[in-house]
Amino acid sequence: MEYLIAAIALVLVGLFIFLSRKKKVPVHARPRIRSLINHIATVDDPAKKVLEADKVLHEALKSLGSNESMGSLLKRYGSKLPNEQSVWNAHKLRNRIAHEPQMTVSKSDAEKAAAAFLKAVQSLL
Repeated sequence: MEYLIAAIALVLVGLFIFLSRKKKVPVHARPRIRSLINHIATVDDPAKKVLEADKVLHEALKSLGSNESMGSLLKRYGSKLPNEQSVWNAHKLRNRIAHEPQMTVSKSDAEKAAAAFLKAVQSLL
C-alpha cells in the first residue's frame, strides 16, 4: 500500500511539472522568428514597426500550436509572458493603428511597443 501511495505521488508530481512547464517556440520555427525579429530593426516608420512587431509575437504564439487571433492567443498564453500588461497595451496600440486611419504614433511609443512585443518573443525562444 505504501508503494502505491508513493507511486501515485510521483505520478502527480511528474504531471504537475509537465503541465506547469513554460511553452517554447519549437526549434524548427525559431529561425523564421529570429528573421522576423531582425526585420523589425530595419523598419523606420513608427506605425509599421508596431504592426510588424505584433506580427512577430503572433507568429511565435501560433507556433505553440494554435492558429487563433492575437487577442485569443494573448488570453490563452498571456500569463506565461513576463510582461503581459505591456504586451496588451502594445497590442491595443496596434489595433488603433490598424483600425483608425488617421492614427499617428510617436517614435518613442512605437519603440516602447516593439520592445514589449520583442521581450515577450524572447521569453518564448
